[in-house]
Amino acid sequence: MEKTFIGEKHLLYRLECPLRANGASTVEAPPVLSCAETTARWLSAERFNGRTPSVGDTRAFFDYEWQQTAYCQSRDGIPRKQYEVRLREGARACRRLRDIFWRCEILQPASSYRLPIGDMVITGEYAVLRSSRRKRHAFALYLRYQGVKLKRLVPDIVSFARQLDLTYRREDPANRAWGIQSIGVMHYWVSRDLSAEHQTDFGFAADVLHGAVGVVTGRPFPLPGDHCLSCPSRACRPDDLVRPPHTETLPQKG
Repeated sequence: MEKTFIGEKHLLYRLECPLRANGASTVEAPPVLSCAETTARWLSAERFNGRTPSVGDTRAFFDYEWQQTAYCQSRDGIPRKQYEVRLREGARACRRLRDIFWRCEILQPASSYRLPIGDMVITGEYAVLRSSRRKRHAFALYLRYQGVKLKRLVPDIVSFARQLDLTYRREDPANRAWGIQSIGVMHYWVSRDLSAEHQTDFGFAADVLHGAVGVVTGRPFPLPGDHCLSCPSRACRPDDLVRPPHTETLPQKG
């Protein structure tokens, strides 16, 4: 049976909202995050190969990627203050990337993966890093955007996919020299000074992914409608307060 390939971010979007599952809308990565991911791919390869790009080199690479975005090219129609906020986030993203790539050893630069789960193959890419303070522990880097300090980390399907794939990677004889005993996924926000690590066991990660694939390959979600207003997911309306639908309790007959 031929398997279906799906990107990790596409899988995430389809799980978050039925509107995306029906193909009526697509969600692009925020421009700051998109440029940060491309810069991280380049920077991890440079560091892995023993080169040390300067601060100016890093910023120049990021700025070039920024100029290619639709957001930058439509800046005349964007309020000035809003655009300046995005520029400051870009500068912070460069600092954040240099901070983690200079503090950690790069065991493997950003590279693609293919993870077979049921009838689907999840694809994506990540870099594998090791902190200088924990030589027996490695983590897959997961760049994030925005975020709130007061909230606990809620791992998404991308985090579980990278965790499971990294489990297979560390068991590969070619990576035996890593000498690691534990792994995780580092959620690393590029626009804020936030980071949190997600760790779980192999069985639970596999169960989560099989369940996610079952949702995508099973019966389609209902067409979007009024029921979306009570959806518990914040993905589509990140700034709205999401409340459960109101239900009335009928008085019991005496």
